Amino acid sequence: MSIIKKFTKAIISAANELSKPETYIKGEEFEEYVRKYIFPNDRYELIHKTHSYIDNKKEYIGSSVYPDFLFRCRKTGRKFYVEAKFRSGFYGDKVVWAKPYQLKRYQEINEKTPVFVCLGLGGKPKDPYYVFIIPISKLPYTGLYESFLEKFEFYTKKPVFPEYLWGLLENK
Repeated sequence: MSIIKKFTKAIISAANELSKPETYIKGEEFEEYVRKYIFPNDRYELIHKTHSYIDNKKEYIGSSVYPDFLFRCRKTGRKFYVEAKFRSGFYGDKVVWAKPYQLKRYQEINEKTPVFVCLGLGGKPKDPYYVFIIPISKLPYTGLYESFLEKFEFYTKKPVFPEYLWGLLENK
């Protein structure tokens, strides 16, 4: 590749990063956190990850409507989706984690394959104060009160055990 092509490619890449909305940057940072700490590779095989903002900006990829990750548990072989959401805090007395059409879509996906929401709250996307893991089957609303979230609080920077994850589908 010629020096001009390399330089042009670098300029385009930098421009794409600079034009990326802050919400996407935070989302990608929290997704990295979720993959590194909550659903690490030694316990969960990554089968699918939704495409990046830059990929979809070039040409929208239809599978981007699915939750962020599709994992296979290495211990049980079970597949499940995880939608990673980071919110800096409460809006009024609730945390609004999704839009109604997203909740509906995730509920439809959940009919075939379990879907969990991993919600980071407060702090920074790379280091949230709180983490919640919630089965979509337990989420009737897009706005969540603190009293609801308390039931699903999980440790920060700790991997989730399969027994805990599957137990969430049955309990609470």
